[in-house]
Amino acid sequence: MIGLLLILALTAIAQDLSQQGARAMRESRFADAERIYREMLKAATGDSRLHLNLGLALHSAGKYEQAIPEFDLFLKANPQPGPTHLLAGVARLKLARACEAITFLEKARQWQASTQVLVELGDAYHGCKRFTEAARAYREAARLTPGDWRMTRAAARSFWQARQYNDARRLYAAAESSYSSEADFLYEYGDTLARIEGAEAGLPYLEKAVKAAPNLAPAQGALGRALLELGRAAASIPHLEAAAPTDPAVLLPLSRAYKATGRLEDAARVEAEYRKKL
Repeated sequence: MIGLLLILALTAIAQDLSQQGARAMRESRFADAERIYREMLKAATGDSRLHLNLGLALHSAGKYEQAIPEFDLFLKANPQPGPTHLLAGVARLKLARACEAITFLEKARQWQASTQVLVELGDAYHGCKRFTEAARAYREAARLTPGDWRMTRAAARSFWQARQYNDARRLYAAAESSYSSEADFLYEYGDTLARIEGAEAGLPYLEKAVKAAPNLAPAQGALGRALLELGRAAASIPHLEAAAPTDPAVLLPLSRAYKATGRLEDAARVEAEYRKKL
């Protein structure tokens, strides 16, 4: 009889704690929720649902490092694709562990290929420098939200970073009206057009990018290369010089520009500097 009474008493306490934990989460009292779920786990260490609840409390409080093992314990007992895979992946993304997050977010996509899942997965691919897969994710998400040009713009950038310029061009063209004053967009689009159609096609966008953001060194470099390709060596030099400190790749076109304008000593110096940095 004593054993039965003790079991009933413990059950009542557990139910009360569970209700308190749920209330604390609803009221955004995440520290209280963490304390309650840790207390409950002392009596039920193998309860995967409690590990999930604790993980949610920790994640909601921004304690991503601590939340991850709790999510992992739940997923070990419940491996089927579901929302916890999304949480486990996002927690890793928050800690700049993008490559590690991919496995969890791919599982989350099997559960639900929603915009949120695809955006997080795209971020993980991007952070892991898997740009083509990021673009395919970042484009699927755009199709789900046709009025959200941020998705289209993100997909375009990923295709551009993956050097898939034809795919990038289509998406940049679609998003142009929404980003026509953004320097990064103008640079990326101009660089894309220059690579596909030639310097003359990309030049207007690159000029606008540099005008909007003179300190955007990659845009300066791209503009300098475009001007040099068009035979405007003298005009290209200031832009190539502006980009050279952060991008050694522009040293060679800068050397050619110096040669074209009769600055042979500068050309030799810059070419030697380029070869030293190879």
